[in-house]
Amino acid sequence: MAIMAGEEPITLKEVQLRLGVPQHVLIHLCEKGVIEPDHAETSGRGKRREFSQRNLFEFAVALAVRKFGLPVATAAFVVRLLRSFAQATGKVVPGFELPGFVLETGSELSLHFYDGHFLVFSARGGGLRKALLLGVDVGESSLGAARARVEKLAELPKSYDARFEIDLARIARRIFE
Repeated sequence: MAIMAGEEPITLKEVQLRLGVPQHVLIHLCEKGVIEPDHAETSGRGKRREFSQRNLFEFAVALAVRKFGLPVATAAFVVRLLRSFAQATGKVVPGFELPGFVLETGSELSLHFYDGHFLVFSARGGGLRKALLLGVDVGESSLGAARARVEKLAELPKSYDARFEIDLARIARRIFE
């Protein structure tokens, strides 16, 4: 979600209360570069971080990724990919922003991890004529790469040993409604 004119910044304390996690966990995500505050980054004593609605959503997504025991670097990669996904989708679907689009349209948005290295963003509804599926290989070599190759998929992968899904739409509704 782009920073809207007049959007009130969200403090770290507010993020903590909305997500129910200790502040040190949130600070760790900031210090490791998983979350980059849209409003203000701390720059010494007395300066506090201030976040946007998009950052709040990104925190929730990063925490969901971490629930699976994946490294912080993977959570950071997923958050960066989420921003890229939103920008790319905005070119196809006018007005697409996260989490606003999900909340306004009731669309479905999921993140699927296949066999620990293939990631797929899936969007359905909300004015999309058909499901939008974008996949990227996030294997160990890709995590350090500046640009991973994102491909448009016709369908979700069918051949895999393990898969987990994060319901991004549910996360957005839980923290904003």
